[in-house]
Amino acid sequence: MKKLFAFKLDREIKETVSESSKNDKGETVTTEKEVTKETRQTVLLKKPTRSLFDDAELFYGVKLSEGIKAGLLTRALLAKRFSNDGGVLSEDDKDKYAELYLKLYETQLDAERISSTPEKKRSKDDQSRLDNLLEDSADLRRQLTDFEMAQSSLFEQTAENRARNKTILWWVLHLSHLEDEEGKITPVFEGKDFEDKLDAYDELEASDDEFYDQLLKKLIYYVSFWYVGRVTSQEEFEQLLEDSGEEIEKPEEKSEEKPEEKPKESKKPKEAKENKSEEKKEEAK
Repeated sequence: MKKLFAFKLDREIKETVSESSKNDKGETVTTEKEVTKETRQTVLLKKPTRSLFDDAELFYGVKLSEGIKAGLLTRALLAKRFSNDGGVLSEDDKDKYAELYLKLYETQLDAERISSTPEKKRSKDDQSRLDNLLEDSADLRRQLTDFEMAQSSLFEQTAENRARNKTILWWVLHLSHLEDEEGKITPVFEGKDFEDKLDAYDELEASDDEFYDQLLKKLIYYVSFWYVGRVTSQEEFEQLLEDSGEEIEKPEEKSEEKPEEKPKESKKPKEAKENKSEEKKEEAK
């Protein structure tokens, strides 16, 4: 199975351990007790296949139609209504938005100019300025994201938004897997179809286990990240999460240890001469 993204979570597993001891009569008595073992659970997001994308598009279309039939407005109709009322953004909001974008553009240009100089040739002042520019750039991106989120909240109750949220949950149910210490991979949500998997999701959500509470939150967050940002690899996930301030534990890379090859021993000059003289004697014979 191809992997889109892998991360780890703390988990407590209860195991039954058998202990043998002898009683006063010399007989062997076996007792069992339950112990709690702490481990690091590996969680995987499966890389989507073409057929999964096709199924997801069909699912989105069905949920979009359901929302429209239920009376939800589409984004186009809602935007038209806002436009008739003077638009979504006020003049002050438009100025603020443009100002943030201009600052981000200028900051990135300055950072790229300094980055074009090899690190070894940069002065301390340039390196310090570059670090400050990168911090400013990340802060401006966060401000723009918050601003866009606030504006998009006006479109929360649309048919497209409902269909999108339902589709993200669909992806969570189909992509999420667990990997044990032996490398065996099993789906987090068992079931043949969406409804069966959704029932499994509801059972885990109602569970008192803290592991499943954290697991569901992480899965929703990461799949939403992928669905919106379209990251396609472990490295892109890590970079995006790093930019957003999210800390993750990188999976351990399994590498096959190859035996060290011993360097071939070169013949000493004396030995080489002896070999040549012996060869000449053989030819003479």
